[in-house]
Amino acid sequence: MMRFCLLLTGCLGFLCLESVRSNAAEPEKAAPPLLKISARVDLGEDVGQSFGSLFELRDADGTVIAGAGLMDVYNTRFRGDRHTLQFYVKQPGTTPTAQTKRLPHPDLDTGVYLLDLNQTISAWSGYRPGALRTWNPAAGKWIDTPEPPTGPVGSGDGMQRVGTGVLTFSSNRAAYNGRIILEPPAEGRYYNFYYAQGFLCFYHGKRSEQGGFTKVVACPWKPSDGGAVDLSRAVSIDCKFVGATPFAWGQYRNELLTVSNWGGVYVFDGNKWRTILEASDKTSYQVYSMLNFRDRLLLAQYPSGELFEYTGGTEIRQLSGWPPRLPGVSPSAREAQTLAIYRGDLFVGVWPWAELWRYDADADRWFSEGRMFSHPELTDKTVHPYEAEAVQHKLVLNHWGQRITGLVPQGGALMVSTSSKGTYPWSDQYTFLTDAQRREYGAVLAFEMPGNLAAQLKWKDQPLELEFCIEPGRLVIRQDGQEIGATAFTATDVKRLQQARVVWGEGVFGKLKGTVQGTRE
Repeated sequence: MMRFCLLLTGCLGFLCLESVRSNAAEPEKAAPPLLKISARVDLGEDVGQSFGSLFELRDADGTVIAGAGLMDVYNTRFRGDRHTLQFYVKQPGTTPTAQTKRLPHPDLDTGVYLLDLNQTISAWSGYRPGALRTWNPAAGKWIDTPEPPTGPVGSGDGMQRVGTGVLTFSSNRAAYNGRIILEPPAEGRYYNFYYAQGFLCFYHGKRSEQGGFTKVVACPWKPSDGGAVDLSRAVSIDCKFVGATPFAWGQYRNELLTVSNWGGVYVFDGNKWRTILEASDKTSYQVYSMLNFRDRLLLAQYPSGELFEYTGGTEIRQLSGWPPRLPGVSPSAREAQTLAIYRGDLFVGVWPWAELWRYDADADRWFSEGRMFSHPELTDKTVHPYEAEAVQHKLVLNHWGQRITGLVPQGGALMVSTSSKGTYPWSDQYTFLTDAQRREYGAVLAFEMPGNLAAQLKWKDQPLELEFCIEPGRLVIRQDGQEIGATAFTATDVKRLQQARVVWGEGVFGKLKGTVQGTRE
């Protein structure tokens, strides 16, 4: 079953497709749930914070077998929707094999990134200004998306649910519910926005041989203020190199963190910025994704292809072997690019062979979920796929490297997007790829393992009444007694679930910022 509605929000000028995905029909006469967790959750005022975990179920051995929470991730160009609520259940025994299905190609050539809002995904391409296409699951096709009132969406722009409204940033400005709250600067430009913990952050830069600058700015602002951003209250730090830009932002406890493409790591504590790693033009150090994972902030790094962690203080620590690499590929120039939590596990997408890795924390093991491309054969004779063909066509050597650019939980699936090095236009002269092979670039896939449900939280400026149910044949989330999401699922060890211990406010999504009271039936 899928419920689908088309909502054109006039004040936003942005097409919003709201859907609740389910491949499990709702029973005509509801059977009693096998397990029901009821939770009254107070998340406080929404000021862009990382909400965290609502609960976990742990068996007699302490193994996590179910949980729920809200993921906070920023993958390369766009931040994920913080109002996406996930409920997962892990079955005992062998992990089931994932099923992967390709959606129709978005027809944005060799690369797309995913922007998600309201449990709806849009494919973005950088080579066409404003190219944004939204997946319509009812029609089974991609549709062009109207641009927001702030202008075309570029890299580092986006739309973000904040409270009952939508914060939009693009084309050098920001708006809340269609009302402009930040105009373009008198000099230079604003770019790569981020809103968290009551601060609207962005880079402000001006490229010039004389008087050029780049700084990172944090401005206090809340929707409840009712007005525009007051730049006289802004706090900033100068970047070492003019033209610095980030690929991701993150937050840890009460701090905000950004990393420039020159490797400068800047942390804001609500009062002042500090540099914990100096930018350098001698050493490559770039971070492409940040995710809150249990008690730490994870950073996905290039060129190690591994994750780093930040737990406060002055150090970002490399996690060796997080993730591993497939046998038969070069250890050089690897990039951990995308992160997600799905089915209670950590997922990582890695360039240049589009490897998808899954980490099971209880087993403390990494598992390969394969590649998101079927071609070419793996080799360590070259660092990237199709290097000879890139040279033949006078392209950069890594042009045909293979990226996983998006990982978005939606309904029961994890939506995955792919790209070449850049979001390039396709040319018919690239005859070394068949049409089917070239359409694996710039593709969107639905990767699915049983036991995960993502649904759109309906924000209220008051405590939320939620139910998480395992019913015969499906997982269900309800809010205020109304079903907001369901997916097919068959529980194999009901007794284990019913006897498990509930741990409130802790879990894989991080510690809850708020309060929760609940019961288990």
